[in-house]
Amino acid sequence: MAIFSVYVVNKAGGLIYQLDSYAPRAEAEKTFSYPLDLLLKLHDERVLVAFGQRDGIRVGHAVLAINGMDVNGRYTADGKEVLEYLGNPANYPVSIRFGRPRLTSNEKLMLASMFHSLFAIGSQLSPEQGSSGIEMLETDTFKLHCYQTLTGIKFVVLADPRQAGIDSLLRKIYEIYSDFALKNPFYSLEMPIRACRGKATVGWCSGTWTLFTQPSWTLGPSWCRCFVGGRRQLCWLHKSLQPPRRLCSNCSAWQWC
Repeated sequence: MAIFSVYVVNKAGGLIYQLDSYAPRAEAEKTFSYPLDLLLKLHDERVLVAFGQRDGIRVGHAVLAINGMDVNGRYTADGKEVLEYLGNPANYPVSIRFGRPRLTSNEKLMLASMFHSLFAIGSQLSPEQGSSGIEMLETDTFKLHCYQTLTGIKFVVLADPRQAGIDSLLRKIYEIYSDFALKNPFYSLEMPIRACRGKATVGWCSGTWTLFTQPSWTLGPSWCRCFVGGRRQLCWLHKSLQPPRRLCSNCSAWQWC
């Protein structure tokens, strides 16, 4: 059981945050001799099978690894160009692993916009007034869960069909979004959320999720001693200010570090 992806879509249908937590699954692996009896082409910076479907290898599959070495786009992990490497007879025999490619950024933007439209269509097709729209789509390999807030923000999770607790997970993501994006004074509503690099992760449920923070801000202990609900409130450290200062997320009081 696993959580595959998380999407946050604004009320206009734009993708403002996306996180993948899965690796492309290898669907076929075969050792080839020269010449290669498959036609490969470069498309969207990925090497795809264009002709020669056989032995579980299908048109549209991407080259995921060569001789056990992962392929990133059009290059291997050691920087060699895939098509150039496979065009050299001296590199044969060669073992190639194929599978479905990862979605590109443009494809994710397009799919988020399409789901936004389908959500609206689903609400209009409902025989009952005030339908909440699409809440879950189920396939044999994954389930899509959607939670829309009162302000129109959609939180979408793709998970294993056997994964439980997705409803609480969606509300936890909404809570994180409220705490770490909306309380950031430098975040503009409806705009993409930039995750803090190298830190700020939250481990809960079955995955590790990146916090919604701006790169110039980090999370630290409260400096203004605000207590709400019996616990100390969070504050933000703005490192680009000299000297650095902290902004309390509750009372908005600035504190010098």
